[in-house]
Amino acid sequence: MSAPRISVVYTTAREDPAFHWFADGLARQLPDDADVEVLLVDSHCDAARTERFEAAVRGRFELRHVPPKPSPYQGPHRVTRRDFFSAASARNGGIAYARAPYVVFADDCSVPMPGWWRGIERAARHGHAVTGAFQRHWGMTVEDNLLVESRLEPDGLDGRWSGGDDARPVRVYGGQLYTPTFAAPREALLAVNGFDELCDTIGFEDCQLGIRMGYAGIDLHYDRSMTIVKSQDHNSRSRLVREDRVLPPDAYLERLAEFGVPARRTNGNFDSSQMLLDIVLGTESPATHGNYYWLADLTPGTFDRTRRRFPVRHWFDDVPLATL
Repeated sequence: MSAPRISVVYTTAREDPAFHWFADGLARQLPDDADVEVLLVDSHCDAARTERFEAAVRGRFELRHVPPKPSPYQGPHRVTRRDFFSAASARNGGIAYARAPYVVFADDCSVPMPGWWRGIERAARHGHAVTGAFQRHWGMTVEDNLLVESRLEPDGLDGRWSGGDDARPVRVYGGQLYTPTFAAPREALLAVNGFDELCDTIGFEDCQLGIRMGYAGIDLHYDRSMTIVKSQDHNSRSRLVREDRVLPPDAYLERLAEFGVPARRTNGNFDSSQMLLDIVLGTESPATHGNYYWLADLTPGTFDRTRRRFPVRHWFDDVPLATL
């Protein structure tokens, strides 16, 4: 089987990710000769769900319904007592599954608006890393990829919008990378070892990746025409836990120094999300700090080996993962 030109990675850990919205929205935009695969990386992957999602696709594009790679924070191999937000791990698994030289990420519970695929095609043609626009809505009724009824979430409009341009993508700072929709050459993602799993349980894996890509010399573009709309109704039903742990100031500085950063680069709280920024800004390096593998060497066939190197304590405060 020949490799496709574009791989779309759609990750979910929800019982109902509203995948049919995305499938219909994508299918309406694809040209007849589109060379694309969609990887639905699903924490609840089983035969019944595969049948359900394939019915939503109706043969309009290639769908591969696959389980995520093992994570210490989520799923059947977890070390923690409950499932935590683990998007960095899931997306890295999607990169390992991807067969195309260009990889697109799309959030679940979302609908790609008209023009989304055209923006993807343009970025892939130029080999650009691109972050698309997004909106968050409540009460979404979707028919034929049209929002028949919805209301915009207060502050739900992309904060980068006013700096964008309808006619062309614009260069932006790496910290403005947000993953409701984002795309990049696979080689660029491998060059920075993918998303940093230091961000699992916390979040911010998207903007942290963008900053590291900037240190690797990879430019980021913002395409306002490449818009995706996300349902806040569905998003608020998630049972995944996010936890921003806190340390006393002295302990925070001691832990930061262990990452080779002698002083803070931010002025925020003394919590784990702030340290994610202090580390990447302080090291000025594209390297990951929480990945216990080289993504370029990782394949679905070797996923299980990563379990041997799972952490047993949280990187921020050494709390045993088994107690979380």
